[in-house]
Amino acid sequence: MTPPRHNAGAGPAWGAYRPEIDGLRALAVVPVILFHAGVRGFSGGFVGVDVFFVISGYLITGILARDIVGARYSIAEFYRRRILRILPALAAMLLATTIAVPVFLLPPDLPGYARALAATALFASNVEFYLHTDYFNLGTMVQPLLHTWSLAVEEQWYIVWPLVLALAGRRGVAAMAGLALVVTAASFAFALWLLPRDSAAAFYLLPSRAWELGLGAVIALLPHHRARPATSGILTALGVAAVLACVKIYTKDTPFPGLAALPVCAGAALVLRYGSASCLAGRVLSSPPLRFLGLISYSLYLWHWPVLQVVETGLLWPMGWKTTPLVLAVIFALATASWWFVERPFRDRGHRWSAPKVIGGGVAVLGAFAAMALIVPSLDARASGYDARDLAMASNLAFDGDGAYRRGRCFRVGDRSAYDAADCLAWDGRKPALLVVGDSHAAQLWPGLSRHQDRYAVLQATATGCVAKLYPRDTGDGCQKVINLALRGWIARHRPAALIIASRWQWRSLDGVEQTLRDPVVHGANPVLIGPIPQYPAALPRILVAAARRNDPMLPWRVQDSDVFAIDATMRAIAARTGTRYISLVDLLCDARRFCRTEVAPGSPLQFDTSHLTERGSRLVVDAILPQVVAPRAD
Repeated sequence: MTPPRHNAGAGPAWGAYRPEIDGLRALAVVPVILFHAGVRGFSGGFVGVDVFFVISGYLITGILARDIVGARYSIAEFYRRRILRILPALAAMLLATTIAVPVFLLPPDLPGYARALAATALFASNVEFYLHTDYFNLGTMVQPLLHTWSLAVEEQWYIVWPLVLALAGRRGVAAMAGLALVVTAASFAFALWLLPRDSAAAFYLLPSRAWELGLGAVIALLPHHRARPATSGILTALGVAAVLACVKIYTKDTPFPGLAALPVCAGAALVLRYGSASCLAGRVLSSPPLRFLGLISYSLYLWHWPVLQVVETGLLWPMGWKTTPLVLAVIFALATASWWFVERPFRDRGHRWSAPKVIGGGVAVLGAFAAMALIVPSLDARASGYDARDLAMASNLAFDGDGAYRRGRCFRVGDRSAYDAADCLAWDGRKPALLVVGDSHAAQLWPGLSRHQDRYAVLQATATGCVAKLYPRDTGDGCQKVINLALRGWIARHRPAALIIASRWQWRSLDGVEQTLRDPVVHGANPVLIGPIPQYPAALPRILVAAARRNDPMLPWRVQDSDVFAIDATMRAIAARTGTRYISLVDLLCDARRFCRTEVAPGSPLQFDTSHLTERGSRLVVDAILPQVVAPRAD
């Protein structure tokens, strides 16, 4: 993510400053920020990180190759420049964020933040988030340092890459290019293999990301040749179009990185290889506004995520047409100040300090943040104004949804979790069967349904990532297979008392639901369609604590997702058209003013994150809907 000074010797000839690369940085960082801010049209904005990886591999490899070929290579000098480039702005952001965290976040957030702070200081935050960021804590955890995973990937790369490149450089530039090509191909092949097996590892960890940095290195080391201006212009424009298309088309559900990352990385590579200020696309990228955004792109990236976390989760301001421009302006102002007062002074005056001093100072600063991480969890929550009720409510953020919903047994969570069909779909026919099918919003019914196993055999086919509908038969071993085991396999051989179909319903997830309900086998299995549940932009316990502290009981009403009510009406119509029983959780939990129930009892929230039920919440909902679920069909 960190842009080195490419006028220090990178580029096809490892020398000239190329203003269009600053524009390419802007093309990378702006979509990332707008994606995280929830701006429509930027659903694939996360690919900006991949553009940064390619740029970084290109520029820094060019600098290293220039020094190696010129017999000026020094690993100490490389790390001196690297520390001066990345650490001052990073340290400023870490210090400000660490001061803000106890003010804006809740006590249960502090241990996770402390781990991330220590991991960031060790450039290992990508490993930390891989190990501790799972399906449910994405909805409960507030992590202002989540974006540092990409910095960790880069720094891990630059611990190894300068050394192996120098060894290959003894045999000349061709040997370095060959090495870069082999590393890139091997990493890309590994990413393709890993993605369907452990998508989180493929996303966060260096071995499956190295090919993106390696691709930039390959471009930097290829023999330079001048293409015709028209050809260069077309290829540069094609590269820009590829990046923009991915920003527009991709969504958070796109399997990534893998083949999907190839177009955006190839697009960045085309700009780096053929871009120049003489072609139209190059002139656009070289325009002053884009160049300035490129210059401050590192600080933009550093500051945008903590600011968004404070606004959305600390202040509970929903991003919208009023809030978003103001928040973006704050991010821009902070980034500009960081670039002017932090980045530039260290960049321009850093030549005065020797490598031992800079490296020693860098180690001391990072050590100080690691030590600070030991103090953060011990901050006195009551000193921040939290009373016993606040702390009890906030403790629900740590609810173990995985365990309550039977992860690894009857609830498949991501790629690192199993599903035991032999156990979860076992039925001896002695009691009426209730089969619940869907994603986590189906799995959340298990704690409530399990209390009625004296009367019913409760079967479960649930997996994150797939709504409850029919999928093609050849869907591999993922979540779709779990759903098909129930909807294509089990119900074809058995007739349950009720087939409970539930999911986290969103507009895009409704495709195929009506066709599924019209399927003769599904229709004959007594389907009961469960509608959407109220949802919130932050974890419900967090909102309830804020409402109590602000003496604002209407806060949950103001921030809840209004799309739920429109989706509920659409699903009710689908159920009516297909002759399917429909249970509206909106009708159950919300009144005519759309003010929805938030607690099972005083101090006990209905949901522990943005939408999933606590154990007591599941019992309340299931006890209310079970008579409708098991009622005889009218036909």
